[in-house]
Amino acid sequence: MLKNINITMILCATLIFSLKAQAPWQEHGKLEVSTNGHYIQYKDTTPFLWIGDTGWGMIQQLTREEIDQYLDSRKTLGFTVIQAVAHWSPHGGGLNRSPDNAPNAYGHRPFTGEEKSPNTSEPLVVKGGSLSAPNDYWDHVDYAIEAVKKRNMYLALLPCWASQLISGTGEYTVGEAKIYGEFIGQRYGKEPHIIWVLGGDTKAQFEGYDKNQKYSEYDYRSIYRAMAEGIVKGATGKNPSWNEKNPAWDAVFMTYHPNGDSPYGSSQWFHEDAWQDVNGVEVWKEVNDVYRTMLNDYQLKNPVKPSLFLEGSYEYGSYRHECGWVTPVRVRRQFYQTFFAGGAGHTYGAGPIWAMRGNDGDYNCGYTWQQALDFPGAIQVASIGKQFLIDHKWNEWIPNGNVISGVGENESLKTAVSTKSGDMALVYFSNDSHCRVKNVLNREAKAYWFNPRNGEIEKTSSFNDNESRDMVPPSDWEDAILVLKTQN
Repeated sequence: MLKNINITMILCATLIFSLKAQAPWQEHGKLEVSTNGHYIQYKDTTPFLWIGDTGWGMIQQLTREEIDQYLDSRKTLGFTVIQAVAHWSPHGGGLNRSPDNAPNAYGHRPFTGEEKSPNTSEPLVVKGGSLSAPNDYWDHVDYAIEAVKKRNMYLALLPCWASQLISGTGEYTVGEAKIYGEFIGQRYGKEPHIIWVLGGDTKAQFEGYDKNQKYSEYDYRSIYRAMAEGIVKGATGKNPSWNEKNPAWDAVFMTYHPNGDSPYGSSQWFHEDAWQDVNGVEVWKEVNDVYRTMLNDYQLKNPVKPSLFLEGSYEYGSYRHECGWVTPVRVRRQFYQTFFAGGAGHTYGAGPIWAMRGNDGDYNCGYTWQQALDFPGAIQVASIGKQFLIDHKWNEWIPNGNVISGVGENESLKTAVSTKSGDMALVYFSNDSHCRVKNVLNREAKAYWFNPRNGEIEKTSSFNDNESRDMVPPSDWEDAILVLKTQN
């Protein structure tokens, strides 16, 4: 048995390397969709691995010093993307929802108008402020954006939290959305590390019954399309329509964050829209829907688009269960099932972190967001999991059901991929139950187990060409990945 990965060494090496490394957008160019349509790459065709963290309230809730503390933690662990909201409607953390024009940590509101009723076509900009001495809300947004940039990370920026501000209180009309989009696009559209995320925990169109079994019907697609048009106009000076193929759209990289009512994802509303480069998925508490939902997006055609897992069940979130129900193994299942379904990226979240407010026991299990920075699931995703994906050529993975039989379901689900080059097949065991594995690599393959909890590797006997064998993870492992690799 090989030694466990030394986590401290990994984190120290990551921090040292990040301090010396050139920014990825300088080294490799801008982000774009890969030729096969299933993942994101840089201009020079280097694959981009989206390992995100949900810091929704970072911009609105935190001071400059707290932003630095949060980002230093995420950079050290290995996260590549931070998801945050420019116009956040503060909620969570066991506290009541704040007004729609709530002030930030320095007392500055984002828009003119009243505290409960912002004028979203009039951002409140005051002359004379700076990154170090903000005198309006947008000076502080500037600081957050620059803080992410100098750590060579990407910022997946939501212009607003739409579940409250569009689907809820209706603060944005089509006209206001386009004006605000142009403002924020002009201010940040040329930043090389900004990824635009429209929506915010909401459906763009809906007809049916909500969670309270009340009939609801709405269609806000025109608002999001107008916001996208505003952003690209602000960033480029061009004014293409949302459904028009135009080079201006290549200057901005966009997706959409839906809500967690499976199977709703952005592909249901915007898959063919010119502005949306990649689809977005959220499952929230439906941890058993990750693989099915992501695989559905992977199989879509006309066009083929990458799909991102943008929000799931938070580590140490309650989700109508007891505190701590979302254990590290449930975090890992979401992570690996995303990529075994052909996903282009995954976003982790910790229950006490996303809102960055309060520490109510029923919501945050008694932790502050600072205490949650070192939760084990974050390390297992952003350090151990990220390195495993890189080492095993994640961008070449193709979902392959021929590798396994007896796949199970829910927490016993097994999923499999093989590589485009045909030199590797991998099976993810969501728990310690067995299934039958077939060597589909057309030659003898060495085999080993990988422990997603700690990076431990354990060798097992090789597979002959076309051999099938019942396999069960090593004793006491919560989940496992079986790797078959052809002999060199």
